[in-house]
Amino acid sequence: MTKILIIILSIFTIPNGTNICTCAPLPNWKKATPIEFEYVESVFIGDVTICDKSEYEIKVCEVFKGDLKIGEIIKGENIGYCGPYVDKNGKWVLFGKYSNNFKVNDCGLSSNIAEPFGMFPPPPPPKPNLDVDGKELIKNGERNRKKISWSK
Repeated sequence: MTKILIIILSIFTIPNGTNICTCAPLPNWKKATPIEFEYVESVFIGDVTICDKSEYEIKVCEVFKGDLKIGEIIKGENIGYCGPYVDKNGKWVLFGKYSNNFKVNDCGLSSNIAEPFGMFPPPPPPKPNLDVDGKELIKNGERNRKKISWSK
């Protein structure tokens, strides 16, 4: 009886997955961009004005792919469960599909130009310079330490 109760409770407490989205982190957005460009129907730069939480207006500024025209004003919707979410006014690079409304590609690369990688982790630190002679660095450090006067 206890096992049946646990199973029934699990069914009602475990999410069914329709409201959950986990976008895999992109290891390299430069490599992902041409792939997404081929995948989506429309790629353009637009000036976004937020209307409410789920709707926004876009004035098309530059078109890279699709049938949109520069200066055209279209409506957009945040209807997907996965980001990116168009949630700030300003210029955006938008990857997605336009029919009656524009919808960004879920887990896609659409982003606000002012904050282009808000959804991505920062780039890795630069690789160390392995051509530097460690012994020379130590000698320079010792010379500089001797030059510093700690008395006032």
